[in-house]
Amino acid sequence: MEFWLYVLLFYLPSLIEEAHDPIGGVLPPGIALEDLECEPLSVDEARVRAPGQIAEPSPRGDFIERRAVFCRERLMPRGARPPRDDAILSTLGAQATELTGLVAALEGPLQARTWMVEVYHPEPKVTAKVAFAMKTALLDRGLAVTDRAPTLAAGDVEVIGRTEPARAWPLACTRYAATGSVGPGDALMGVALRDRRETQLHVGVCADGRWRWLR
Repeated sequence: MEFWLYVLLFYLPSLIEEAHDPIGGVLPPGIALEDLECEPLSVDEARVRAPGQIAEPSPRGDFIERRAVFCRERLMPRGARPPRDDAILSTLGAQATELTGLVAALEGPLQARTWMVEVYHPEPKVTAKVAFAMKTALLDRGLAVTDRAPTLAAGDVEVIGRTEPARAWPLACTRYAATGSVGPGDALMGVALRDRRETQLHVGVCADGRWRWLR
């Protein structure tokens, strides 16, 4: 009897915690699990994202290994967008953080330049969302960002438009420098789908007429 009482007291905090866990229990009425976008967070990140929602640990300890999952209801129901675009947009925040992290890690004078963002995606609405997310993430990292976009002459657009993305970006970078569209005080973050079938975004940097892929 004493053994089972000890077991109950030991696991009671975990059982209480589980009862208040919406993922392990009941979702709010009218919301299906597939209509939620969720991402795992550390407990510290969750406290920043949702102040007052994560209980502080007991000073004496409660034998609970806490983890956090941050969920938001999808703005568009699943299936309303093509699967590729849906996969990209559902992970856009994480991809923007990762790709701008690669840019921010570059050493030297690039950190002091004004950054432009150019996105290649077949769907214009997705292009606009990706560009906005990347600019916001660059600003969050303390980099100077402009809405100014590089331009090319009509002849350049015709030639580069027929070139596969892996070769088109270096070619465009050379022309941007030659025309002064990306000047000495500028740098360009290019984000692209290198294959129409994939959902992972790739990033490269154009500066001083030279292009390099970061991912």
